[in-house]
Amino acid sequence: MDRFEQFRDVLAAALATLAIVLSLVTVLLQRPHEQRDAYRQVYETLMSESLHRGRWLLFGISATGELPEDPEDLRLVYRTLGTFDSLAMYVRHRVVPRRWVMDVWHHPLREMRSGVDHVQAADRSRGGARQAVLWPQLRQLLDEAEAYRSDLPCCRPAAPVP
Repeated sequence: MDRFEQFRDVLAAALATLAIVLSLVTVLLQRPHEQRDAYRQVYETLMSESLHRGRWLLFGISATGELPEDPEDLRLVYRTLGTFDSLAMYVRHRVVPRRWVMDVWHHPLREMRSGVDHVQAADRSRGGARQAVLWPQLRQLLDEAEAYRSDLPCCRPAAPVP
């Protein structure tokens, strides 16, 4: 084997290594963009008019302990909870950044918690086959929201009045 062939083999190995490194760098640089896009899509879904209404129904359930009588409203509550369960799954699998979700949603999640418990209890009392915990990933997110304290003004103690 002459020197040219050795040089060619080393050059080919170096180029292959460089290609692998560039691929990894590209993947790492794309991840934050993908997380932003995923969060934006979930946020737009959660802020849609119907799911916004579903959250308000859950807040009402939290306040009164009563589920809506209208079957359409109850389906909306279930769909809202399913969407928040998906958000919790995205957080758990790091599809969206946990801090972004907690900064924006920790207060609504706290306000929904009692409503989620009432819906779960009502589902069990109907004797349905769903005796397991509904929305298990959402439950973890709800637990985390209870303890979460943002560095945003919503969670800081008020400044003393002079």
